Amino acid sequence: MAKRNFRRVRTHSEREEREAAGFWKAIHLVKEIAESQEKISLDIILKIHRVFFEDVMPEAAGRFRRAGEDVKKLKCIEPPPGRLVLEYMYSFWREFDTRLATIPRHSRASSEKSRRKWLEIVFDLAVWTQHQIGAIHPFVEGNGRMARLLTNLVLQRFKIKPSSVRYEGEQKAVYLDALCQADSQDDYEPLKELVLQGVREEYRKEERWRRRISKRS
Repeated sequence: MAKRNFRRVRTHSEREEREAAGFWKAIHLVKEIAESQEKISLDIILKIHRVFFEDVMPEAAGRFRRAGEDVKKLKCIEPPPGRLVLEYMYSFWREFDTRLATIPRHSRASSEKSRRKWLEIVFDLAVWTQHQIGAIHPFVEGNGRMARLLTNLVLQRFKIKPSSVRYEGEQKAVYLDALCQADSQDDYEPLKELVLQGVREEYRKEERWRRRISKRS
């Protein structure tokens, strides 16, 4: 349902501005949810999408694709037709919720090896989530960014820095190849490496910031 007093986007630049503003709101919402005890449900996923797109296309914000809203094949991945999206998303969420519930919020590992194992389990879930959202393509708009937001929701719930990866230009081709590898061969390593690169970059940014602050004091 469209928002009251909503004014349609008139230019490409205006759309980009509203999407950027919505994306930042969604990023902050994801952080807030991750740091809370709130259960990550399908309603929460829809809430994130609604915040992202309510000022761009409110008629599609906060809902999944429906019958007749089909999307084209993504290189080697063919998303389900709109009439099956809700079924696919319920199936995704059931496994997601089960896996999430088995992971302790904090690593209580007594050894470096145990902590690495805990981190591996967290990253496996985050990367699997990204692939699932990319493959199902549940929304009319914003699927790639929603996949990244939900990846970061998993990471931040376990107090890991969000991944800064942006899949644009040449990087988009690398991302699509990684999705295909996960989809056709059940090999998530290329996709995991992209996510890890983004997380490492966030930690490097923090370290550079700390060094600058240290020099000033």
